[in-house]
Amino acid sequence: MKRFLLLATLLCSMAAHAQSPDTAAFAAAEPYLLSARAALSDNNLVLNPVTDFDCADPSVVRIGDWYYCFATGFPIRIYRSKDLCSWTFYRNMFPGPRPADPYGDGKLDPMKTGVTSRINYWAPSPALIGGKVVVYLTLFVSMENDRQVVCVADDIDGEFRYAGTLNVGTPEHPTPQDGQYFRDDDGRHYLVYGDVNSKGNYVRELAPDGLTYRKGSKPHYITTAYEGGYIYKHGGMYYYFCSKGYYNTADYTLCLSVSDSLTGEWPEPEPVLKSDRPDAILNGAGHNGEIFPDRKGRLFMVMHTHCEGLIPRRGNYHPRPMMLMELKEIDGKLTFVNHKGEPTTRPEWLVNHPDL
Repeated sequence: MKRFLLLATLLCSMAAHAQSPDTAAFAAAEPYLLSARAALSDNNLVLNPVTDFDCADPSVVRIGDWYYCFATGFPIRIYRSKDLCSWTFYRNMFPGPRPADPYGDGKLDPMKTGVTSRINYWAPSPALIGGKVVVYLTLFVSMENDRQVVCVADDIDGEFRYAGTLNVGTPEHPTPQDGQYFRDDDGRHYLVYGDVNSKGNYVRELAPDGLTYRKGSKPHYITTAYEGGYIYKHGGMYYYFCSKGYYNTADYTLCLSVSDSLTGEWPEPEPVLKSDRPDAILNGAGHNGEIFPDRKGRLFMVMHTHCEGLIPRRGNYHPRPMMLMELKEIDGKLTFVNHKGEPTTRPEWLVNHPDL
């Protein structure tokens, strides 16, 4: 039923586009709708977006047979799925109502101002470390000052406790944000994060429990400023995915840099996924989360996108539901592909259903 409702929404949205002067753009978009309609009867294909609710900056951790997604916002909502396609609400990360500090003790008031209504909870990144659920979280107050903190729970149903602050805004690095967890093949833990104001993205080694930085470790510079940095290792190479542009617009772009060394030199990221038309209904994909392999060896990445008409706008804010994209190795490099396995550089309506 959800797929039919989504299809109906797309029909309405596209019909609205047809009323605009740009009828040529509507005609160009029509084949996508026809493909989506055909997919409804094919259980091996999935229609993007895979959620019909706002799921900005999705980050996912696998625990047992379930995949748990944490998304930007307050309360921080946790969703779960067994196939990365059908998501249901599970619980809130924190029990407290906004705008109060969830702990009620000022620990998550990053500037010690007492004005907790100004705090935004951004880009939570969960990880399973030593059997505990560790979440890296950006607390944003302004473009001049914010913090990255770490919280921990004994299990996915447990209370998330404040464990400490990893990065504090400084004159040199005023806005550390979008921390994403990475574990290397040797078992060492890292945090990948960016700083928009200082135009830098960094990776830094964490302690074995993931709750502090490893003693003596230092930030290693990767690239200039991008959002939502994420590292994935494949075939001995490190893939750094990140996004550029304004997240609330259609031209938000997912970029990629590849290096043979985590702490070596990284080339400047290049665009790999962007809407092919400014009026595309499915647009602005980016701020990706994790990559997961299925039993057939295929790789699937979660990210957010805009799907015009799917979710009502809140003022000027364009909601960002979750979408799923497949990658495979082509000519020795991971590449986004459509449901036919062909290389693509745009958000795709259709994706193969993961065999998880």
